[in-house]
Amino acid sequence: MREKILWNDSWLFCLDDQENMSQTDYDDKNWTRVGLPHDWSILMPLSETMPSGAGGGYAVCGTGWYRKHFDMNSVNQDALYNFYFEGVYMDCTVYLNGERVGAHGYGYGSFYVNVTGKLKEKGNVLAVRVNNSAQPNSRWYSGSGIYRDVYLEKTDRVHFDNFGIRCAANGIFQEIGTADLQIRSLVRNDSENDVQIGILHRLYDAEGNLVLSAGTAVSLEAGKQTDSMCRPKLENPHLWTPKEPYLYTLESLCLLDGVTVDQKRTRIGIRTAVFDSDRGFLLNGKSEKIKGVCLHHDCGITGAVGTRELWSRRLHLLKDMGCNGIRMSHNPPLPVLLDLCDEMGFLVMDEIYDEWMLSKNKNENYYSESMAFGASQFFIRDSKNELTAMIRRDYNHPSVIIWSIGNEIPEQSSVDGNRMAEELQRICHEEDSTRMVTCACDNIMAYPDIRTRKEFEEVLDVVGYNYVGRWRERAETFFEEDRRRYPDRCFIGTENPGAGGVRGDYGIRNGKMEGDYRTAAVSHELLWRYEASREFVSGDFVWTGIDYLGETEWPGRGAPFGAIDTAGFPKDTFYYYRSIWNNEDITLHLLPHWNFRGEEGTFKTVIAYTNCQYVSLYLNDRLISTKGYHECPRFGATKSWLDGREKNPTTNDLHLSWDVPYEPGILRAEGYMDGKLVIEKSVETTGVPTRMVAEAWSALIRPGEIAQIELHMEDEKGRPVPDAEPMIECEVSGAGEYLGMDGGNLLDLSLYREKKRKMFAGALLCEVRGIEPGIITVCFQTEQNIRTKILIEVAETGE
Repeated sequence: MREKILWNDSWLFCLDDQENMSQTDYDDKNWTRVGLPHDWSILMPLSETMPSGAGGGYAVCGTGWYRKHFDMNSVNQDALYNFYFEGVYMDCTVYLNGERVGAHGYGYGSFYVNVTGKLKEKGNVLAVRVNNSAQPNSRWYSGSGIYRDVYLEKTDRVHFDNFGIRCAANGIFQEIGTADLQIRSLVRNDSENDVQIGILHRLYDAEGNLVLSAGTAVSLEAGKQTDSMCRPKLENPHLWTPKEPYLYTLESLCLLDGVTVDQKRTRIGIRTAVFDSDRGFLLNGKSEKIKGVCLHHDCGITGAVGTRELWSRRLHLLKDMGCNGIRMSHNPPLPVLLDLCDEMGFLVMDEIYDEWMLSKNKNENYYSESMAFGASQFFIRDSKNELTAMIRRDYNHPSVIIWSIGNEIPEQSSVDGNRMAEELQRICHEEDSTRMVTCACDNIMAYPDIRTRKEFEEVLDVVGYNYVGRWRERAETFFEEDRRRYPDRCFIGTENPGAGGVRGDYGIRNGKMEGDYRTAAVSHELLWRYEASREFVSGDFVWTGIDYLGETEWPGRGAPFGAIDTAGFPKDTFYYYRSIWNNEDITLHLLPHWNFRGEEGTFKTVIAYTNCQYVSLYLNDRLISTKGYHECPRFGATKSWLDGREKNPTTNDLHLSWDVPYEPGILRAEGYMDGKLVIEKSVETTGVPTRMVAEAWSALIRPGEIAQIELHMEDEKGRPVPDAEPMIECEVSGAGEYLGMDGGNLLDLSLYREKKRKMFAGALLCEVRGIEPGIITVCFQTEQNIRTKILIEVAETGE
């Protein structure tokens, strides 16, 4: 029977490179003990001179080694053994007991290493060399090391192939309440005998009830593999949607002589997902506008290391914002991230590459044509295997609605680029006939000598547009010309300007990385008004949902283009998106804060992000004015020529604004719907911080999991102080360990692991990891001796 064992504990690490480090008898007693996943770059000081440069966030890279000493309880000579690496960045070589057993170049792909017949019961040494020295090589921050989980998998010699179970909806017939499923099973016979095997599938609903079973029998020669199929009918299917992400569990059994020799359990969602030239994206046959964001893979404090609990907090925020789509830009994502997207109801664009053969400039400050490092190094050799592996790994995720074969690929303008795109799309269709394929194009209407070739565009099932409003008159017309020119084309915005900014920064600047809070949402407002009123546009993925490391300039460590910062705190623009995307909840958010001591009489631009029909603004209970607007998209008259003008809109923007002379006190907004007061918000001039408050995202974790603790300061009246920035010191004791603190300030270059860090714009995040069952005590103290503590419970491991 199949066994899958997490292999993350008790590794040794050294940032060095010596030839004999792979050998069993190498002396590693002075190496650093680490647990996986592990990113060594995030643990080391940044430097302006690092070859990773601006693109890679000035991180230390280099070449490092990992070693793990282990014994086996027993080794079954009739079984198969594989190590499964979810991600190693990058160019790694794997050794077992001094013997080279595998290698993998691309830093974002998952891969298996077969060690059958090479394991001993005592004295094994698994060694992994990770070469991330060729810099710069990624857009953007990549991290370095074994940054995702590692497993040891054991199977019978007759077994399902890795990711060999594939289930899709062959048809959904809502009028009669049935769904035809198509279940395929790729089975391998690595024994020396021909066999007759049975394949049995059982489907369970979310409550654990058996709802169908189906099976088939196959003959399989020794050393061969075969693909079997069955098409059961499911009565009264519960369809997967973003609002109701219902999941079934498919249990698949491989039977030899009536005995189960392999078993896999796969979560599936029943749905159809296609793109249409007139109706945009269709989920289960109904139009669904994609309100999406692009995400990079890093997680702030932990760098390239992501976990279920870290991403859960982030995705809950995006869901509350009204986001329903995520583009995994620009590489195959962490597997558990797709699990969460299935569970929470996100529509995912799964993307394989940021470059093909032609390398990109990954660092404006450190680049020459001789330094063409990155995925292009391995493209010709590995691209078919990498793309196939991603599709097979991610096939059963209902959240994945489309494959992307690349992002801003330079070959889009090359003579043979269409042939390369055609081959990659052919691989996608061969592996998955249910999903369509796109590529994110940034030069569709660029200058004539670099524009995307028409032949390249015509290859794609869905044409992806990056920054469609960048090109001359298209800043006003967006997709309109191509809609007229290519009426049968399917359109999607794969990457377009979002609304980011620096949290809590209300200065008026024009710097490249700083922006201006008064105009933060304008570019996106223009595009969204267009997309929301054109059904043929499937939707958009804005750049970005969350701030990320890299793509910066010194002194900085990351890019502030997200609606949420690296610490997971919402920015003001988060509420802009919430006001236009979240149709379930009322939003009224007022900015800026009202702590402008010494600036009395100076006019401040006050902004309200709201989905209320109109808002009345008061300063110290004096009415400033009332403003309003229609919902987006805006509809014209339906009954008479005056119909639709009754709400008296005062702006075509998707936000409201006032110029108000500053005076200390209370700035208050009242939001109205259909003439009724439905929500009230205020910002106040606060006093100095006198109290620190700590709240855990979850105060109950298990060993190995990370607790996220949010800190903010309050004044003597219990009001949050939005501009508080004291230095905070943290001490951790008990059943856990300290991981770091982050305020989301991308100009703070101190190590996340330092025990002291300045709060930023009134908030700070602390992360601790559970080590063993018990209580973690986390104490915080400012230089003014303001203290607080919080207790985190680490529960026993179990279901």
